Amino acid sequence: MQHIFKIILAGSILLNVLAIWGFFHYVRFGGSPLGELKRRLTGETHQPVRGLPYADENAQILAELEEGRSKPNRVVFFGASITARWDLERDFTGVTCINRGVGNQLAPAMLARFKRDVLDLKPDAVVIKFCSINVRPTLPNSVLRDAMTMMVGLARSAGIKPIVCTIIPAGKPEAHIGDFSVVNTLGEFNEWVRGFAAENELPLIDYAGAIADDSGFLPREYSTDPVHVNERGYEILAAAAKPVLGRIVAGDDGR
Repeated sequence: MQHIFKIILAGSILLNVLAIWGFFHYVRFGGSPLGELKRRLTGETHQPVRGLPYADENAQILAELEEGRSKPNRVVFFGASITARWDLERDFTGVTCINRGVGNQLAPAMLARFKRDVLDLKPDAVVIKFCSINVRPTLPNSVLRDAMTMMVGLARSAGIKPIVCTIIPAGKPEAHIGDFSVVNTLGEFNEWVRGFAAENELPLIDYAGAIADDSGFLPREYSTDPVHVNERGYEILAAAAKPVLGRIVAGDDGR
């Protein structure tokens, strides 16, 4: 019995030593102390590099551009999870759709990849769409406005037609985060987008105006959860976008 107790005591001491070492490692260096322990035990000196989304597809498009065989009426749909899940080819005939949606991505991260996923691909137009996950107490509307303004400027400077969009509203369960009103803040940003589009003569896809209910929420019958749309929801979004894209394809300014 005493032998078992000694083994348990020794194990407990060892675990406490590892916990203390891990705590001081985290305070001093940050990162994962377990990862550091693994590297020390295995001798690994590198971390695997996560590949960039759409890297292979982008390389193929760049090769097509270089060889002069790119398709006509090319439009990048630039957004987050709603864009990523959208079957664009089904809903937009006559348009060469390039889906560049990355789930759970906020506007600053989207701006960081705007060059490789939009500018480098040299499309005829880009649909710039933010998701309601951007509307949080920690992310002021000014950040969204700045990101949208910068993307529009970059697209125009590259000869790409920017198409701006209102943010699809969240469902009623996501109306508030503590004292922060998601629905009101999102509505304020959408009003800014509408004014921004009018002032700068930009084509606008008013997704929010097409799908929101009378209280400014995403209706339950058009959603899979409080922030994502279902197939019926996508039908409404497509109906709102088709006239604008149709004008772009026809060669006018899309407004």
